[in-house]
Amino acid sequence: MPSYFSCNFLIFLRFIAGLLFIFLCSGCAPQVKTAAWVIRFDIDSPQKIDRVCNAAKSAGLDELLVQVRGRGDAYYQSSIAPSPDYHEGNAVDFDPLEQTLESCRPLPIHAWLNVYYLWGDLKPPKNLNHPGSPDQPWILKDNNGRSVSDYSAFDKQLGWIEGVYADPASGQYRKLFTEVVNELINNYKVQGIHLDFARYPGAAYGKNDRLAAEFEKIWGLDPRLLPDDLDREKIKKWLNGQQSPADLLLTTGALFWNELRAQQITRLIREVRATINSHRNGRGQRAIRFTAAVFPDASEAYLTKGQDWQSWADQGLVDGLYPMAYFGDLDRVTTQLDQVASEVTPQVELWAGLGAYIKDPQRIAEETAIARRNGYQGIVLFSLGHLLDKDEPISAYTEAARAPLFTLQSKIASSKAQCYPGSDNPSLKVCTTELTGIVYKSFSNSPPFQSDLEQILSRRLAEYRQAMPMIGQSLNLLQKTTLTLPEQIELRGIFRYTSPLDSENRWQQQRQTCEEARQLLESGEPFGIIAKKMSQGGTKSMGGLLGSRFIDQLDPIDRQLALLQPQQISPVIEVANGFWVYRLDSKETGKPIEFEKTPWPARRILFRQQLTETLQSQAADINTLAGKQGN
Repeated sequence: MPSYFSCNFLIFLRFIAGLLFIFLCSGCAPQVKTAAWVIRFDIDSPQKIDRVCNAAKSAGLDELLVQVRGRGDAYYQSSIAPSPDYHEGNAVDFDPLEQTLESCRPLPIHAWLNVYYLWGDLKPPKNLNHPGSPDQPWILKDNNGRSVSDYSAFDKQLGWIEGVYADPASGQYRKLFTEVVNELINNYKVQGIHLDFARYPGAAYGKNDRLAAEFEKIWGLDPRLLPDDLDREKIKKWLNGQQSPADLLLTTGALFWNELRAQQITRLIREVRATINSHRNGRGQRAIRFTAAVFPDASEAYLTKGQDWQSWADQGLVDGLYPMAYFGDLDRVTTQLDQVASEVTPQVELWAGLGAYIKDPQRIAEETAIARRNGYQGIVLFSLGHLLDKDEPISAYTEAARAPLFTLQSKIASSKAQCYPGSDNPSLKVCTTELTGIVYKSFSNSPPFQSDLEQILSRRLAEYRQAMPMIGQSLNLLQKTTLTLPEQIELRGIFRYTSPLDSENRWQQQRQTCEEARQLLESGEPFGIIAKKMSQGGTKSMGGLLGSRFIDQLDPIDRQLALLQPQQISPVIEVANGFWVYRLDSKETGKPIEFEKTPWPARRILFRQQLTETLQSQAADINTLAGKQGN
């Protein structure tokens, strides 16, 4: 029998333990959940479905996101979307989604649909009615007017595009996609609708004729004459007035174009939300969750991909966001997950998308700890099929997510307005409000110069308004004059990628790797071998070919490249997302040409040069003009 002292001591220990539990768990949320993406090739037979479902249950996963629309097709019975070739060797009535729902029960199943990515092969679909068929009216074009259906393998690699995309500005495609979602919800008891590829492939796409005309009507300028690439550093220089007068105007226009472009995707998100809301249950609650996989860097997602997920969350258009933090070292993943948590309203669930297919359980455990610390509801592993083929059991990954999590608050800024820069002062104030929202999104809700931001943006808008007649004058001069094409060069390149979120040490490592590649090239090593071994560029397996490039003498990097002689290697050149080393293969002197017959990349250069000359010739000090507006 225990002594009186030992009994009381045990009671005391239990009392202290109880206090500690109450103290530690007073801020606790439920345990972080675990889920996994399941790609379509892992559900294209009954045997594969059984394997996936058994593995998910054994590993203790809480839910699955199952890809049922990969390339504009349907891994379920559909009267709208075409069926892929999964019937060979299976029963005629085999329905991958229906069997997944049945075999995985009681696990919740979210239907994962790729939105705009329609086709990946170089040969077009045999089915002429396939959404990715070249004759469909919604096929995306690049900013030079070329359909992505016409791209070769080299064009795809050079353009950083996976394949054929639908144009987000197409009303016909929005209608088709919402019909797909509606049919799916009507016929299958899925837990949620989960979107992927809800984005443009990059900044070099989307300036189609209709949207360009809409923009030009307001801003007096075809957006195809604006720079394609915007990043935080360029916008910071624009805010600080560190650009030339012409570039200040062009950056203002580019920011508003980027917002119009992003609105096309948000419009589809809003229409899908409305479709899902029409399926509410009798108690007025949403019967189906609506979520999206997104790029984790909000600024890059918005400026490059037109993926304005900050606004989707702020406007309540989605129930959850799944930032795909697959790549990079722990510093990058930590920064990505931290930033997303700080930018998203608490009403929207966050699930950290982790690259388990390229990382070991220990690394996933470390990244899961970051997600828990930031209040994420769960982690999602990419992908279950990949994990089934690895040596480690799936449970080694899911056990990393069993600890309790703590919730955090978040914030977001947004702006809604209609802007007409050529109108009177009330409209300029509206433009300033809209531009404020654009700048906040461009800097992940943390723009520089916040105390003076309204004054700075008012000045930039006044500059643009004052210069609108000069923009028109510059275009008239170009259209009336026989021009000379800019010098054209053929390049090869070796690229090393860095994210703005990477550590300084990572940037130094990538610069050093690029320098090592340059030294090997200087020593006579074949460019193709070094590119394949050391480059992270899209054409590394194609000898590092970069195609032709028109030289813009107003661009510092272009001026540096123009000095190279054929076969000469450049020094390492730093850009916004990494480092390049180039080799000049050939040069071609410009020839006389009319402006309307000039390729769009050359038109942008010629317009920028002419606008610069027009402003100089009229002694138009843009900053002074803006000052006279009373800003």
